[in-house]
Amino acid sequence: MLLINKGESDFEVSIQEADGEWEGRIIEHNISRLTPTLHLRHSWMSLEAALEGVKRRWQRLFPDEEVPDLRDAVTDSQIADSQ
Repeated sequence: MLLINKGESDFEVSIQEADGEWEGRIIEHNISRLTPTLHLRHSWMSLEAALEGVKRRWQRLFPDEEVPDLRDAVTDSQIADSQ
């Protein structure tokens, strides 16, 4: 999981393997709202497709900014063991 702070908001970005698919999520936590805002929750068949999908959504949310390294958002023990 990757936490990114943007002003009054904290974004929780995660990509994890579940049942042979990769699920990507972007959740915004803002101090002025009681409930978090779900910006993305989608599944892909491969890790690379999930990374690209989360990257595309991040670019839509922040079109004028560089996309952070989303590999830090991957939470899977097999991936971590192989690096």
